[in-house]
Amino acid sequence: GQRALYVCFNRTLADHIGRIAPARARVSSFHELCVEHWRRTQGEPDFTAEGIFQAVVERYGSDAQDFEALYDLVIIDEGQDFDPDWVASLLPQLREDGRLYLLEDEAQRLYERDGFDLDGAVSVRCNDNFRSPRAIVDVINALGLAEAAVEARSPYVGELPTFRAYDDERGLRRETLAAVEVLRERGIPLADIVVLSARGHGRSLLLKAAKLGVFGLRRFLGRYTADGDPVWSEGELLIESVHRFKGQSAMGVVLTEVDFERLDVGTRRRLFVGMTRAQLALEVVVSRAAEAALSRVLE
Repeated sequence: GQRALYVCFNRTLADHIGRIAPARARVSSFHELCVEHWRRTQGEPDFTAEGIFQAVVERYGSDAQDFEALYDLVIIDEGQDFDPDWVASLLPQLREDGRLYLLEDEAQRLYERDGFDLDGAVSVRCNDNFRSPRAIVDVINALGLAEAAVEARSPYVGELPTFRAYDDERGLRRETLAAVEVLRERGIPLADIVVLSARGHGRSLLLKAAKLGVFGLRRFLGRYTADGDPVWSEGELLIESVHRFKGQSAMGVVLTEVDFERLDVGTRRRLFVGMTRAQLALEVVVSRAAEAALSRVLE
């Protein structure tokens, strides 16, 4: 009977949580909250205007001190991607005797933000992974993708992911399609497979394609309906970027367009996020340069 607010960074994660959370809980991404507040106070935002999202965030922050304390429970997920001021703008909405939970994972920090502390908070650290097969966790630890070793808690051992190298765009498509077929041969339905690009929507080759082999690709088209819902293409095989799929998972994952020359901190985090989306099986498609860099780490 209490009121709860769940806020995360990723819109796709908010959509996912919204489908499984209790109906009376309010579930939203942080920027959705800001846009809704702008609509109530300023009218419909002009999303074609330069800097509009920064403007709606600043308006939300400046008005936050006047927000009513409505919630008995506030959950902030993906805290590593939040600016400290965003967190501060949510706190006035928590009742005096309410509870605040902030969930964050340094290994999934995909955006550079200033760090922050919550005075008086109880900190609980957990390196357990219940989602990924043990074999995938072994590879994550071998590559040092997280600062501390990840503890595999899944009862399923699984198989080591296959790393497939490509030389050019044609090879990228060929190896990505082959990886999808391998997952299907292992009994994973196409509807339970996702192709994840390690590149963003602006740089990805595959995220611009309508098909992969014979499969139509279901992909985000970069625009929203008037109600704020994302617009998707028609297709039977889901393709997404690592950034947009963070917080979600699939039975079979093909992590593709993995292209780098050095396994730096940002690259480690993108790999960690992409690899930990898999519940049963993982295939990784890498450039020759990335293949060489990974080999150096393992050696």
